[in-house]
Amino acid sequence: MTSMSRFLIAAVLVGLVACSSAQSNMGSGGGTGSGGAKGTGGVSGSGGAKGTGGSEADHPAAFPFPQMKKPAMCNLTSVAGASNQAKNAYSTWYSAFVTDSGAMGGLRVRRPTNSNDTVSEGIGYGMLAAVYVGDRPTFDGLWKYAQAEADSYSGKVLMNWHVDASGSPIPTNGKEPGSATDADEDMAWALLMANKQWGAQSYLDDAADVINAIYNYAIGADGLLKPGDNWGNGDIHTFPDYFSPAYFRVFATVTNNNAWVKGILDRNYEVLMKVADANGLVPDQTTGDYMTVPNMNTYSYDACRTPWRIGMDYCFNEEPKALAYLTKIGAFFGGKGAANIVDGYAVGSGNPTGNTKNMAFIGPAGIAGMPTSLNLQTLLDGAFMFGVSTTSNDYYKDSLRVITMLFMSGNFVDFTRSN
Repeated sequence: MTSMSRFLIAAVLVGLVACSSAQSNMGSGGGTGSGGAKGTGGVSGSGGAKGTGGSEADHPAAFPFPQMKKPAMCNLTSVAGASNQAKNAYSTWYSAFVTDSGAMGGLRVRRPTNSNDTVSEGIGYGMLAAVYVGDRPTFDGLWKYAQAEADSYSGKVLMNWHVDASGSPIPTNGKEPGSATDADEDMAWALLMANKQWGAQSYLDDAADVINAIYNYAIGADGLLKPGDNWGNGDIHTFPDYFSPAYFRVFATVTNNNAWVKGILDRNYEVLMKVADANGLVPDQTTGDYMTVPNMNTYSYDACRTPWRIGMDYCFNEEPKALAYLTKIGAFFGGKGAANIVDGYAVGSGNPTGNTKNMAFIGPAGIAGMPTSLNLQTLLDGAFMFGVSTTSNDYYKDSLRVITMLFMSGNFVDFTRSN
């Protein structure tokens, strides 16, 4: 979640109706910056060994990289050497953004363009990438940091969303910042995948704790996703791109809580279908009654993740609602061509609101081209090739570069469904 988004939510909660300034990209996007190499390690080619976690030799991966698993109803990119290219993207990302400095004895993902601070979504992205490439030391280091930075609102389970370079939570409106639901979901999923990847029961136990905390503190009474455990009521604000239905289906099984696949899943699909325009574009934020939030009626640096999250539900579960959404946004981006997709569009008109090109937008758009029935292989391959040839030196854009390249190459897999 962007920093400005957080403040806008707070404004709504104290009764303000309009906001006077447009969204900044402090949390999720922003301009380019330069990442520096660190003395901590990662996968082969990224540095030396780290002091956290175990080695792959001690804990062999059940699903060694690469997997290259093609979903039944989705295509993978046909770019040659795609898995190697995704692994290279991970190594580059690691060298630029992962550090043990200020990481409370673990590892964190830093944002060089924001005073080297950390946001919880970055920890979630890092844990996802690490579990899929089989980098257990990095996974364990990031999770150790997340646990050290847990907030008080969730009983010390969910991570504060905004932490400075020294490890201190950055207050929002004079209070502890609280969690961000998208990051919490990604961490929970990554922990579930880690349990399958490396077999440790502690990962499954920790995942269940996170999932239950999300349910108890970040779900409204009507099933709507809150932005976090300290942000909004279920009928006030939601971020359409936080909705990750493929995750929720597994959360229900792990916690034996059918609400994840009944009220919660249905409610948030309802919101998605109501707020998506004819092109499949959704606003960064919306309300429970489908009203757009002032200055947030754009497909921008929050909303751009939506095709990835909904693409998971189709490629993993063949959900018809997911295909209906991907059909619209796939046609929109397919008509433009991957190399012409820019960083922002007006919901309703589809007119561009940005003028730069990066993988925060192009990578998820490529995932919209994966359903076999849509015949959008050119969009899929074009998005992947853009990722091969382009880095942004920006934490958010390059994190989504890694995640989406892993997905498009068949290396972002639901291990709970794998033999």
